[in-house]
Amino acid sequence: MSAAEPSTGRLTNPLTGLVAEVLGVPETELSEDSGPGAHPAWTSLKHIEVVVVLEEHFGVAFSNREIKGHTSIAALRGLLAAKGAAGSAP
Repeated sequence: MSAAEPSTGRLTNPLTGLVAEVLGVPETELSEDSGPGAHPAWTSLKHIEVVVVLEEHFGVAFSNREIKGHTSIAALRGLLAAKGAAGSAP
């Protein structure tokens, strides 16, 4: 889980923070296993929203295959790392 920096309130884990923001849930509700079907707020529509936000934030593009195949925060983190996205590590 991620923590906020005490003085700024900023999230120290951008990936989990972005996902939480899109889903409209506290970051503390999410784990590396969270994904569509594993978290009630993460619907198929929200999954697409998560992907779009991650593409914009990290400056990457996902293929349809990647979007369908990476359905947890851990999987998305690995995919972002493979694409060289800085700031995706926990």
